[in-house]
Amino acid sequence: MSNRKALVVGATGVTGAPLCEQLLRQGWDVYAISRRIPSVDAAGGNLTHLPIDLANASAIEEGLGKLKNVTHVFYCANAPSQELRQLMIGQLLDVLETLPHFANINFIQGMKYYGCHLGPFKTPAKETDPRVPGCDFYYTEEDMLVSRQRGKQWSWSVLRPHSVCGYSAGNPLNVAAAVALYGSMQSERGADLGFWGSEKQFNSLFQVADASLLARASIHISTTAACRNTAFNINNGEPFRWSAIWPALAEAFGLKAAGPQNYVSMQYFTDFAPVWEAMTAKHGLKKFPYDRLPRWCLGEYTAPNGRLACDYDLFADTTRLRQSGFTEVLDNRDMFLNIFAELRKQHVIPQRQ
Repeated sequence: MSNRKALVVGATGVTGAPLCEQLLRQGWDVYAISRRIPSVDAAGGNLTHLPIDLANASAIEEGLGKLKNVTHVFYCANAPSQELRQLMIGQLLDVLETLPHFANINFIQGMKYYGCHLGPFKTPAKETDPRVPGCDFYYTEEDMLVSRQRGKQWSWSVLRPHSVCGYSAGNPLNVAAAVALYGSMQSERGADLGFWGSEKQFNSLFQVADASLLARASIHISTTAACRNTAFNINNGEPFRWSAIWPALAEAFGLKAAGPQNYVSMQYFTDFAPVWEAMTAKHGLKKFPYDRLPRWCLGEYTAPNGRLACDYDLFADTTRLRQSGFTEVLDNRDMFLNIFAELRKQHVIPQRQ
């Protein structure tokens, strides 16, 4: 593994930070592009931080042109617009194609590829499904990638998760963190853990992906010859219904589970912002970008649907990934409970009362 050198682009987010850790644990040397130094457990590995502005072509050339030993690139960066993201990717590829050992670039897309944010869609979604008219969330970017790679020695690989969950100091917003804040706030208020949405949302099928599991899958498809130039769906193994795991989530906060409350999560976090502000001071919690949380919950969806729940099924078929040799699974309930424990350890939420 020592001859494999990874470049992780966007190394402080919920996908990039765990990817750095998993690569280091597997013996890779890692170059990490991010504004801030990644807060990861290097475990004795070799991590080099590169604060490069990907919107600046000359900065990319200056920062990466001398890294002749990079073999695999993992693109986890976000951008405020699709146009900027495509520009950043194109400029990065301009330099990567000059590196003599560049072998693969891996991208994280998502279920918006199948139009999950537009309303009900065919489930389980399959990688072979036709593109959705009017849903160019990743299509132009993917077309550029395919065109750039055609006839070249290097390859690309793509994973399509939904609701990546984990803890990252650089970007802590995700479904598990939102549930953790909600449970902590309900505990502080002395209220039951009622489900924030409707009966349909409570019982619709939903899926999530643990960030560390996603990282290991990224490494697998990037280094497996049969996965060249191919996209793969991924989740923790099986979809779930919020109704099935809600009692366990409530118990994690010492609360009684209650059913659907028919309010929108975005509105809850707006209305009870003073509760969180008081809790942060009272318990000495780490700063959390709470002001972004209400809008984040809605994302590109139309209320009452959102990132936390939909009134239609949202899950994908992962047969292609399993057949490639990646068979790791994780119980969804256990993932949430593990992340709650980590958030308490990091003082993002209070200890259970």
